Amino acid sequence: MSALLSFLFISLAWTKATWASDYNLTHTVSLDAKVSLKWGFNDPKGNITFQLKISTTGWVGFGLGLHDNMVNADIVVGGLGSNGSYFADFYSTANGWPSEDKMQNYDLLSVTEENGETTMTFQRLMDTGDDKDFPITDKTIYLIYAYGTTDVKEYHGTNRRGHKQVNLLKSAASRLCTSWTVNTGGIMLLFWIAII
Repeated sequence: MSALLSFLFISLAWTKATWASDYNLTHTVSLDAKVSLKWGFNDPKGNITFQLKISTTGWVGFGLGLHDNMVNADIVVGGLGSNGSYFADFYSTANGWPSEDKMQNYDLLSVTEENGETTMTFQRLMDTGDDKDFPITDKTIYLIYAYGTTDVKEYHGTNRRGHKQVNLLKSAASRLCTSWTVNTGGIMLLFWIAII
């Protein structure tokens, strides 16, 4: 019994440590074969954290809006160049390179390049109070993305962009489940944890 309790304690500690390093990103969506997004939040009126992973070593862009394009979109662009990381909050009123927002309300947490993929983790408040930032509510919105093949900020072309409709607060992927089985001398126990 002592061994079982030790195992349970170690497993829960490992699981908690894994979530902490993953910024509690309990939601996930594949935006296309080369683009995935994770996100998480603890309070629907507090911060939301995003982790964008794209198969490129060039710049990456991500946005929120009411349309399946850049019209009135709230956008971030970042990457890892020869001089280190770069990241900024932008907005767009039409298709084309977006304008940099005077109020930088997104915070870059990390950006890495590994095996031909860029992973950018960033956060912001659900509602920043900035009219150039899109407020995140319980409504379905468009997530848009684009990326370049280099760190030169130029037109992404027609095959390195896309969109998907998602409700960030009420995603179908709102549960993170962990289960494992322990066999202790003929007694098999199943532990299952669901975090909502």
